Amino acid sequence: MSGGPMAVSTHAEGEQDSAGPSEPRDEQGISEFVSHFGGLMAASGMPGLTGYVFALLLAQPDAELTAQQIGQALNVSPAAVSGATKYLADIGFTRRLRRPGSRRVVHALSSDDWYDALLGRSNVIEGSKRLFLEGSRAAGGVGTPAGRRLWLNAKWFTKLGDAIEREMAAWPAEREELLRGLGELDDPSPHDGPAGS
Repeated sequence: MSGGPMAVSTHAEGEQDSAGPSEPRDEQGISEFVSHFGGLMAASGMPGLTGYVFALLLAQPDAELTAQQIGQALNVSPAAVSGATKYLADIGFTRRLRRPGSRRVVHALSSDDWYDALLGRSNVIEGSKRLFLEGSRAAGGVGTPAGRRLWLNAKWFTKLGDAIEREMAAWPAEREELLRGLGELDDPSPHDGPAGS
């Protein structure tokens, strides 16, 4: 995966175009987004195909696909799809849905606001700050090179955590304002979140 952009077919079998009258869906542009964002997620530590599957779901009008559609779009095996979708469900980014009367499982984003799951899943920032402070004390405190370095890292994580907390608190109101400014969707069938949210 890390060798370069992945070839992606974003028009999965059985999927209908949802292009509105204002801008048609650009499948080549979506394919490039999935390839590049998936690669970025992989480079950031997301295992294997997981970032590509996540990017593919983000780019779907209704934020959901079957395992078969994911496999076809990414040209990968069912086993690879299974591992990626399990990981995404485990970290709270997606969930498995079964439609009434159907045996097919659909993998859907848990929310359009997937970053809430990322930040709420485990407080990596707070944990890092605490560990850096403990490390600084263990290294002899701010009067030593290692202690000072670790203390400065703790201060950086404090600043980062405070900034994220402020922005996350402000985001819901800003998001609503942005959505109001956009007006209604051209095709109201895709929903703001996956079915059953």
